[in-house]
Amino acid sequence: MTGTRGYFRDGTWVEETEQKQEKTAGSAGAEERKPAIDDLVDEARNSINKAVGDIATLSKKLFGTEEGRAHLGQKARDAGERLETAIEEIAEAVEEMAKDVKKKVKK
Repeated sequence: MTGTRGYFRDGTWVEETEQKQEKTAGSAGAEERKPAIDDLVDEARNSINKAVGDIATLSKKLFGTEEGRAHLGQKARDAGERLETAIEEIAEAVEEMAKDVKKKVKK
């Protein structure tokens, strides 16, 4: 799916023909009309099918290639570092609160 227009049918990517693409592009500007429900359903179905295809392609790239696994590993390390920083900040805040409580108790 290298940017071609189309949709999935029975698990297979079906490219739209040039004639259908031109008809779709031409009809959009030819007249302002409310799309029929069937047109909206088809458009939504095509959009969902494209999204599913994009997700499948991304999944194959992320999990099936060395580059993708390296990317995931880096993102996991970055998230771990942010989590560690957050935990350290919470621990410091708790220590400060404990010091404040001790000061109040001594008074």
